[in-house]
Order: sequence, then structure tokens, then C-alpha cells
Amino acid sequence: MIPSYFRVTNLLFWFLLALSVLAILLFEFGPERRLDILANTEFSAKGQDDRAHGGQSITTLTPDHRLPTIDCKLRPGYEYPFCELILTLTQPEAGIDLSLFSGMRVKLAASGEHPQVWRFYLRNYDPSYSIPGDDTSHKFNEVMFRPNDYGVVQDVPLDVFAPSSWWVQQYNIPLAQQGPDLQHVYAIELASGDRMLPGDYRLSLEQMEFYGRWGKPGNFYRYLLMSWLAYGILLFLMQYLLVGDKLRKAKAARLAAEALSQSLSEQNRRTEEEARYDPLTGALNRLGGEKLLGELGEMPLSFIYIDIDHFKHVNDAHGHPMGDEVLKHMVSEVLRHCDNLCRLVRWGGEEFVLVCLHYEQARAVALAERIRQAIEAYGDWPLGLKVTASFGVAERRGDPLERTLKRADEALYQAKKRGRNRVEVE
Repeated sequence: MIPSYFRVTNLLFWFLLALSVLAILLFEFGPERRLDILANTEFSAKGQDDRAHGGQSITTLTPDHRLPTIDCKLRPGYEYPFCELILTLTQPEAGIDLSLFSGMRVKLAASGEHPQVWRFYLRNYDPSYSIPGDDTSHKFNEVMFRPNDYGVVQDVPLDVFAPSSWWVQQYNIPLAQQGPDLQHVYAIELASGDRMLPGDYRLSLEQMEFYGRWGKPGNFYRYLLMSWLAYGILLFLMQYLLVGDKLRKAKAARLAAEALSQSLSEQNRRTEEEARYDPLTGALNRLGGEKLLGELGEMPLSFIYIDIDHFKHVNDAHGHPMGDEVLKHMVSEVLRHCDNLCRLVRWGGEEFVLVCLHYEQARAVALAERIRQAIEAYGDWPLGLKVTASFGVAERRGDPLERTLKRADEALYQAKKRGRNRVEVE
């Protein structure tokens, strides 16, 4: 009998396959996403001309016409006479993300005394190049309509739009921003070309809609691939469960056979471990420290020799039990500042050696200084005692461990000689 989880993966495979095929068919051949600017978008239309620059051209917006229309009296007087029809869709900072679409269907009607060339702009806002208060700084994504392009619906792929060269030069746009950008389109503009002859013209925007798929192909197929990847992971987990029972039974048998041996080995290990640790402080004892050093081989390390200042006075004044309490507090405070590369050894009495694996000298000195300050600032010493410690640091530089340890001891001696409660380096 096929296990139930195998039936689940089998059913899930056919469901995911059918769903993927359906999704691909709908994505590739299903209805398009559409945005009809004239029918479904709130916009304000206005005309603009060169009179603000000292020119003589006059643009008149036809208010009663059912479609945005301008009458343009293009006259000499300005270096580049122009008329413009501007449709403002949103505030510049808001904009409409037209990058979700792949193309534009647009129909322009033009009439006049001479052949006409109109520039079609999709104006885009982006704080990386847009300057507050300067409307001209917003990107001009441009295509150009020539005399044969009017009167019929033009299907324009959005990837043919390109920023106007004069805008790139005027605002010194860097290379990375010189491509088309349609993510925050806030206005649509139609401007007369700079080669149009003076005369009377009429331009009407009769149709404009954007179309495309319901998502970007890269995102769609990425999510589809991720769905199949999730199915593959689920299948792997199910197969793992299929053999899980056998593995568990084999493991149970093995564990039962090893239980007694492990118990004995653990007892022996605990006995050995206990022999290596100081029962008072929990740090490695001298024997444990020597075994540790024997296992290090040529490993790079630094030694930090630590000695509690005037510890004999603590024992003499307050008794050895109180001295033991000081030692336990000190070890706890030292270990609190160490990472798993450090091993603390009670070398004898109140002397400790901190073995810092893969520590260079500067790092070991910094650790020693942190511990010194922590001990000095520690507020929970028994009987409110003020306890400090001296430190000697030595880094192994290819010399034997015994020599490195001796250098750390010599550095500790210097710390004591120079007033205690300090870190010295040998």
C-alpha cells in the first residue's frame, strides 16, 4: 500500500503542473492589463507656448472639444518657437508606474499649413535627478511623431522611449541614469518640433492607452520556479519520511547496544574531567592546564598571566574561606569577558593563566585590560573588599610554550613591580 504522504506528493505534482500550465497560458495569452488615460484617468490639460521666453507663439486649449486639443499659432520671435499640450496626471512625487506596461496605443490628429513633427514626452519624477521647484529637471522620456504617423492608431513599445539628449546635457545626467525611466510618470506632454515652420496648426489627442501583461515576465517565471523548488523540497522531505521509520528502528537498535558502553564511557570521562578541573573555582587545575598545553602543538596563541594583588592580606585578615570566595568571584568575572577560544587555568594559589588560542598580542592585551577594569569596578566582592589584579601578556612567536609562558610570567612581574593593577607585555 502506497504511504499516504506519497499519495499527497503525487496529487500535489499533478495539481502544481495543471496550475503552472494554466498560469502560463493566462500570462502569455490571457487578457491584457490596460490603462486608458483619456477614459479612466483624472487629468488636467493645459496649453503652453514660448511667450514666457519672449516668443510670439500662441497656444490655445480647445475647452469644448471632447478630446484634449490645442490650436497652435507658431510664430517667429524665439530661437526655437514651440507650442505644447500638457496633461498632468498626478503630483510629480506620486506618479504612475508605467513600467508595468509593455506598450502604448496612441492616436494623434494633426492639421495645419505645413508638415508637422510633434515630440511625445512621458515626464518622470525621481529624487535622484529631479530638482524641487524646477519642472524641467523631471526626466523627458521621448518619442517623435512625424507626418505619416497621424490619423491612425500607433502601437508604440515603451522600450523605444529614450531621454531627450538636451535634457541629459543640460542637467549633466550620469550614465547610470540616462536610460528610460517610467516608474513615476506624472505628466504627458506633446511639444512642437524645433524644425516646424511658422504657421497655424491643430493637434488633438484622440486615443491613448497603455497595455501589458499582468506582471513582469521575470517576476512571474521567478515565482513559478520558486513554486516548483518548494515542491521539490517537499518531495525530498516526504522521501525522507518514507525511510524515516527504518532509520529510527536501526538507530534504536544501535542505541540500545551502545547504551551500556556509553554509560561506562561517560562515567570514565566524568572521572577524568573532574581530575582536570579545580573543584573550588571550576577553572582547569595545573594538571589540566599542562595537558591542555601538551595538546596545542604549534597552534598560535597568547598567554595572559593573572595574579590577584595582595591576596595574602585577604587570607590573613579575613581567613582562607573568605579568600576562597574572592577566588570564585574573580574566576566568574574573568570568564564573563572571555570567548570560546580562551581557557582559564588555576596555575597555583591566586595565580591564573588564561590561554587565548589564535589571539595576537594586541587582542590579548585588549582582553586583559577589559578584565582588569572589570575586576577593579566589580561591586560584589565579599565583605565589600576592593580587589585588583595584575596581568602579564605574551604572544607565542614560534618559540616553545614554556618560553612563552615564562615571558608572560616576567611581564606579570613587571606589572607588580610597577605598582600592580596594570597590564604589562613581554
